[in-house]
Amino acid sequence: MRRSIARGRVFPQSYSTDRRYGRLSLKAIGLFPLMWANADDQGRLCGDPEEIKYAVCPNVDHITKADIPQLLEELVGNKLILCYDTPKSVAIQMLDWWDTHRKMQWAWPSDYQPPQDWQDHLRYKKDAHTVETLNWPVSGEHSGEYIFEAQVSKEEVSGEQLSKGFPNSPNDNETERGKRIRIRRGRGNSPEGQKGAQVSERPSPSLTDPDLLDYFMQVFPQAFGHQPDSRETAQLHDFSKELSAAGGATADQVYDAFKEACDHAKFSISYVRAVLLDWLKSAKR
Repeated sequence: MRRSIARGRVFPQSYSTDRRYGRLSLKAIGLFPLMWANADDQGRLCGDPEEIKYAVCPNVDHITKADIPQLLEELVGNKLILCYDTPKSVAIQMLDWWDTHRKMQWAWPSDYQPPQDWQDHLRYKKDAHTVETLNWPVSGEHSGEYIFEAQVSKEEVSGEQLSKGFPNSPNDNETERGKRIRIRRGRGNSPEGQKGAQVSERPSPSLTDPDLLDYFMQVFPQAFGHQPDSRETAQLHDFSKELSAAGGATADQVYDAFKEACDHAKFSISYVRAVLLDWLKSAKR
């Protein structure tokens, strides 16, 4: 369902020591966090003074409708907000919005077009089966598309395995999640030793760099819903070197580690690394 107003927002602690915030009048100090809490997922709200009064602070008698224009000028002058015209109405953009909300899981489009040269960050469910993204994730630039070129046999990783997708991944939908039967293993439990887990009839050969890095690049976007950015690419590169030095890992182990991360909604390389290293360490005991 479309969400026009952001929920669960926390006013940043950093403003307690921010000089811009400290220069404000008491009324502006009171108005700004209320505007922040009522902004949409892109950090925007209507800039009409009457709308701000009755939507943002209707029960705050100390801030009247007549006060709003001057308070907005204060906030603009201290570079906390930007007021600009849109075809719909005057709009307000919270300028520090994406500095604070880099870890959001979802961000719906705004009802107001962005200011000039402003970059929106979108990740939302267009329908039950489609997740739309734009400039996502918030931090870092996408480093481009990757093509899986590693020479991996069908026995090592099957197309059927990859086509099933990852439980609870950002690309997943509730219907598909309900259809899947998942085995929760948790960190430190080897998939080969888990009761009920599928065990291959013969050991799969271990992948080492560069095949291991190529496979990371194939699995990562399917599991986490986006291509790795430059920082994540560097992390995968370092991790593939680390695993290769330790003897490598099978395609099944890599796939299962990413699946484990999705199963627990831990969409980070560090979690995948911890899972894989725990499994490999357990296998050597």
